[in-house]
Amino acid sequence: MAPHHIRKYEDQDREAVIDIFTKGTLYLNPSCFFHLLKQPRGFLVLLGGPGALFLGSGSLLLSLLAFLGFLAVLWWVAAYPFSSYLDHALHTDMKDIRKSYLSARGSCFWVAESEGQVVGMVCARPAQEASGRQKNLELLHLSVDQEHWGKGIAKSLTQTVLQFAQDQGYDNVVLSTIKLNYAAQRLYERLGFWKSHEAFVSLKWKMIAIPFFFYEYTVASSL
Repeated sequence: MAPHHIRKYEDQDREAVIDIFTKGTLYLNPSCFFHLLKQPRGFLVLLGGPGALFLGSGSLLLSLLAFLGFLAVLWWVAAYPFSSYLDHALHTDMKDIRKSYLSARGSCFWVAESEGQVVGMVCARPAQEASGRQKNLELLHLSVDQEHWGKGIAKSLTQTVLQFAQDQGYDNVVLSTIKLNYAAQRLYERLGFWKSHEAFVSLKWKMIAIPFFFYEYTVASSL
């Protein structure tokens, strides 16, 4: 296993970081598509439409073409929340990483490097919705190149955020991940995160019946 180390983001990392972020955002598309097919609404659209067309026209070919068309539509519906999230991120915080995460105290952006190549990333910034007097750090965009999965890189990146939170005096680390991201959930729970609640973060995700799980981690006092 090739060793890796975690360091702060540098401007020359941008191309590799965007590539890892894009692929990491989209890799669950197939799982979400099959999840949608299992839902009553997906099943009804996929079989009900072509079935009704066959009963009305008697044409098997026309019904088959309709089935393929509905299949393509469902794929687009399942993929749309991911592509929309990616587009939003690339035009907001990920547009200028240094300005978003490295220009002020209390936030940071790290990459994992192995054999001279950037193979993972994570960032963190003050949570926008803090509860009461709690000072919360939000972990964002954890992603590892698929060729380097299973090497402990995601764990190292997450632990880096937890250490940063302790050093900066945060009370909690918070994050969210979609229900179908089982690997991420196992990682967070092994590191001591607990699930606070689940919710649909927007209508786009509700349409494909995929809620987000929200996790919290209580930071140990550095005193």
